[in-house]
Amino acid sequence: MIRPQDSDSGGKPPIDTKSLFLQLERSLHKVPPGAVGESQECYYDAMEARTEEEVLRLLSRALELDPGNTDAWLVIMSHAPMLSADEVIEMLRKIVARAEERLGAQAFEEFAGHFWGFHETRPYMRARAALADALHRAGRSESAAAEVEGILELNPGDNQGLRYRLLGVYLALGRMDETRRLFGRYPDEFDFNTVFAWVKALERFMSGQPEEALKAVAAAEKQNGFSKSYLLGHRKIPKNLPDSYASGSKEEAACFAADLQAAWNAHPAAKKWLAAINPKK
Repeated sequence: MIRPQDSDSGGKPPIDTKSLFLQLERSLHKVPPGAVGESQECYYDAMEARTEEEVLRLLSRALELDPGNTDAWLVIMSHAPMLSADEVIEMLRKIVARAEERLGAQAFEEFAGHFWGFHETRPYMRARAALADALHRAGRSESAAAEVEGILELNPGDNQGLRYRLLGVYLALGRMDETRRLFGRYPDEFDFNTVFAWVKALERFMSGQPEEALKAVAAAEKQNGFSKSYLLGHRKIPKNLPDSYASGSKEEAACFAADLQAAWNAHPAAKKWLAAINPKK
């Protein structure tokens, strides 16, 4: 059983992180079908629990019933503050591997192209997205991009909204061909998403097309003018991001500020150019 321990973890009851790896190794063991369903019910109950202690108790029970419960593992990971970045990545790789094995090769053949549309595939997709995020936060941008590319191959509709971060990573890495291909895959995004709008301006500048870059800046200003202050560093990204946003809103600008900053910060000349044509008032 995963038990809370006494520690200063920012208000979250931590867990016995040493037991995580051992318990995850049990996840390949076959469990009765009834236990799988009961485990998932415990997970759903945990998501509605009112206290951290109750959350951990229910998640612990979920993993006792089914050590391979992907959703339960993902939440457990958020309660493991003592893990290093490398340990988190290692754990998430194992969780993804277990989820993939549970789905089986046939699922990847049958559901490819519409992977999010099937209930049984979603835990795997959530786990893989969590791995991509952990890699990104650890500074492993190339590996993070590869994970997202794999996810988008399975589900081009991108219900998880991963294309926005991927676009920022591509520009930060100077991967222009991949950037343009992503533009082509989602041609309607420029009028509705600030990352696409502002990254388009950066891409045109880096491509040596100043006139087109100016037009792209004007379009980006129209789509979401609030983003400019973040990407130029005039406004700090809030610690607590909004739970939702509308296209063109201040909330949208805040939610995507980090991705835009990563892209533009990698190209100081572009930021200097943008600041010159759009001086801070």
